[in-house]
Amino acid sequence: MSTLSDRQASIDKLFDDFIANSSEDESLDEMIEALDEVIYKALLEKLGFSDSNDEQKRLVRQKMSEYMISMEFNNPSLVHAEKMIRSIGASNFEEAAQYLEKLYLYRSREFSKSQVAAAKSPRKKDPFEKLLAKLVAKQPDISSEEVINLLESDTYSDVITEFDEDQFYYELPNGLEKSVKKINIPARLSRLRKKP
Repeated sequence: MSTLSDRQASIDKLFDDFIANSSEDESLDEMIEALDEVIYKALLEKLGFSDSNDEQKRLVRQKMSEYMISMEFNNPSLVHAEKMIRSIGASNFEEAAQYLEKLYLYRSREFSKSQVAAAKSPRKKDPFEKLLAKLVAKQPDISSEEVINLLESDTYSDVITEFDEDQFYYELPNGLEKSVKKINIPARLSRLRKKP
């Protein structure tokens, strides 16, 4: 009897093999059939059923089809995915391929909308850039050496989290750490001086 972790490892391998064996030459029907087969084998593995036992195979196929046909996401953005999965459950691969195509088009449109929205929303200024702009506004002819010395002092420890020989490290408002190479400071200062 295989353990739960052994079964999970086998399921992971099924999906890894599915991804590794996919090719661009594969038709949508072939891809959907292969996905259907890998899901079926994963369910067999998860339930601990045998692929050689016809009754167990039939039960898994039946349950899989029932689930796929009756699934309800209650989410308008998933309607094409839901219909595609139902079509696979009903073994209507041609219809599933059409829904896959519609899903792809829908996702492409949604991505474009999100890109437009992101472009329209004002971006928060980078804390490091803000600090450099403040230094240039205070002293327009400040040299890059002076800026580096100031940043290495404790004066701006609220922005600079640490530094080494080559770079400064700081934190973005979302908590991610970023770094700036010291060699790039002159170019950054030059850009800031050119801004109106």
